[in-house]
Amino acid sequence: MKILALLLTASALACTTTTAPADGQCPFSSPVVSNANGLLHGVGCTDNSQCKYGTCTKSAMQQGKSSTTGVCTKQCSCGGPTSVCSNDNDDTKGLYFTCIKAASGSGSECGVTCKTDSDCGKINPNQPFCVSGVTGVFTAGAQKVCSSKK
Repeated sequence: MKILALLLTASALACTTTTAPADGQCPFSSPVVSNANGLLHGVGCTDNSQCKYGTCTKSAMQQGKSSTTGVCTKQCSCGGPTSVCSNDNDDTKGLYFTCIKAASGSGSECGVTCKTDSDCGKINPNQPFCVSGVTGVFTAGAQKVCSSKK
């Protein structure tokens, strides 16, 4: 009975999500650190190997559009405790992150939180706008994040 309880607890933790997949299963594996010294979410990149979680995407939601310049990020819909964006907050650099959600579908990724446009320009000049979302693209909820589009 103890083993069953442990298995149920482990499976519940394996897919903690705010966006429940239709079949109840987590479609994403836990993000894995592939470069411990890699760039964090929202920072410009040209190659996956530059990013902490091995994801440099040119179609990142926070960009509000496809771009020729990528940004580092990770998925945050589900996938266990490592999918939580705030785990990567860095007080020494003043970097704080939140999970942003696609306007349609179940996609999500980590974005850099901000208060003003000038906060964003310091992190990534290709994402100079501090927004709570881009209509038809993503929402950051109560937070504001850096984006290349207003």
